[in-house]
Amino acid sequence: MTNARTGAATPSRAQEQAQAPAPAVAQTLPPAPDRPLRRDAERNRRLILEAARVVFAQHGLDASLDEVAREAGLGVGTVYRRFPNRDALVDALFDDMVASIEVILQESVALPRAWDGLVHFMTALLESQGRDKALRDMMFSRHLHLDDCGKQKDDAIRELVQDSMTDLIERSQQDGDLRADVTLTDVGVLLIAGVGIVDFTASADRDVWRRQLSVVLDGLRARPEENTPLTPAPLDDEQMDVCMTGWKYGSRETAKRRS
Repeated sequence: MTNARTGAATPSRAQEQAQAPAPAVAQTLPPAPDRPLRRDAERNRRLILEAARVVFAQHGLDASLDEVAREAGLGVGTVYRRFPNRDALVDALFDDMVASIEVILQESVALPRAWDGLVHFMTALLESQGRDKALRDMMFSRHLHLDDCGKQKDDAIRELVQDSMTDLIERSQQDGDLRADVTLTDVGVLLIAGVGIVDFTASADRDVWRRQLSVVLDGLRARPEENTPLTPAPLDDEQMDVCMTGWKYGSRETAKRRS
């Protein structure tokens, strides 16, 4: 066909369609990946923490990250990527220790008689320390292994325990089970001493601390006509802080020498 005005050939519809620019094709992006690296990283972190619990429980906080990596079945480089040093790993495990103390505290407060709750708290805490050398090391020298957040974490433990333990002590005294001159810091010092007994005797007998705890509990019982008056005055909170800071476990060199 020709154009009547110009005399030029008129393209057919098929030719027009063939000459027309092709419509733009929508660009479809490939589906977003499921981020396997992120999943793997979280899996590796969990494996490292589980392995650290095993290794540190057996060998204490002086165990190396190489030992943790072997237990986890991972390369040591993977461990260092997640935890740049041993203190960072101990910091993560410290949170688990706080959680376990919270569980023990809840169990203790739930018991109908306050004295039974106090006994349960002391017994269960020492039981956990007896099973796990890493917990003993953290209890002794936790401020050395927690980098800059150590003080805040110590405060968190105190805030977690203080009110409930004070309530248990006061109710035990009101019930006539606990001697009236015992304070919260007295119980705290006795617990630290108990952990020392556990650590001292664990290589020979992991359960002999129960014998000494029985002596301690008998000393805590109220026997108005038999109890020897307690002197001097109990430590206050500030003095407890001074004791923890100035203790012989307060230097990194001392902590390193512990087996």
